[in-house]
Amino acid sequence: MTQRLLENITSEDLKNLMSEYSARKIFLVTGKASYKRSGAKDFMESSLGNSEYLRFSEFEENPKYEDVVRGTKIFTDSGCDLIVAIGGGSAMDTAKLISAFAANTEVDSLGIVKGTELISKKGRPLIAIPTTAGTGSEATHFAVVYHGQRKYSVAHEYIFPEVAVLNPALTMSQPKYLTACSGFDALSQAMESFWSVNSNKESQKHAKEAIALLLESLPKAVNAPDEKSREMVMKSAYLAGKAINISKTTAAHAVSYAFTTFYSVPHGHAVFLTLPEFLEYNHGVSKEDLNDPRGVEYVKNAIEDLCKMFGANSASEGKEFLRDFASSIDVELSLEKLNISNYESKIVDNVNMERLGNNPRKISKEGLLALLKSK
Repeated sequence: MTQRLLENITSEDLKNLMSEYSARKIFLVTGKASYKRSGAKDFMESSLGNSEYLRFSEFEENPKYEDVVRGTKIFTDSGCDLIVAIGGGSAMDTAKLISAFAANTEVDSLGIVKGTELISKKGRPLIAIPTTAGTGSEATHFAVVYHGQRKYSVAHEYIFPEVAVLNPALTMSQPKYLTACSGFDALSQAMESFWSVNSNKESQKHAKEAIALLLESLPKAVNAPDEKSREMVMKSAYLAGKAINISKTTAAHAVSYAFTTFYSVPHGHAVFLTLPEFLEYNHGVSKEDLNDPRGVEYVKNAIEDLCKMFGANSASEGKEFLRDFASSIDVELSLEKLNISNYESKIVDNVNMERLGNNPRKISKEGLLALLKSK
């Protein structure tokens, strides 16, 4: 899978990029109010010029399967031959799935979501332009969608965007809390990628670069943003996306979806709720609960390498560093203060088991319950 990355481009640059595809009509997948608030509307209208286009924004923040099906029909009927997704992770994921569903009409689209049907044809070209810095969706071959109350992740090389466009100016209107959430999503992706059982030298290189950038830039991007700090956070999110595109995420992400579904905690915040505890938990790996074929010492060394990036001398110090880092940008990690309870029925029983399989240390339901109670 190859992808072009374009940074700090102007509307004229984007206009030239779209003209390379000789598109007769462009399908825009955007957020709702955020499309105008972020500056994306002005940016796109300047880029589109007189080109014919159709905008689709009728999907929820965590896109539902029904939203994607509706968007696919509109796209198919429109005659558009290029897709441009501009917005947050939901816009990216919706656009990826619309492209896949429209190209693979011979199979049941719900089967694609549930993994019982395969994507066999590549859809229309997709240009991904994030207006938030955190999801990394512009750099991955995954797309998240909800059916009922269950979250699914569709993975295939054919939904990987051809081009990722990074323009930090589009993130400047993002509120403080959402900037923190987005940054925490990227930091969690990078850390989990680093210790994932699927990690390799390339994914760990991307992850370490992302972590270094985030530690330096995220507090400023949240508390006193300027375009440079936003640019650094956006680049780190892209690097974290490249990392998880190889390794996938692990336990903190697996647990996070229930926090979002049942308690409406935004995704990046939800992931970070357990990340400090999983850093310490994974360092305690033994031969009896090892999940990584590279061995106990390998896992421990990986966690210790991360801790060194924080200036921490142990996993417990690393855990405290992450907690303090969250506090420095006013993000609450206490489940009690967030009024989150009923761990067993709402959290433990609704964990994404696939993501738990990527974690370097196995964890039982009883172990997860104990971890949550320890917060």
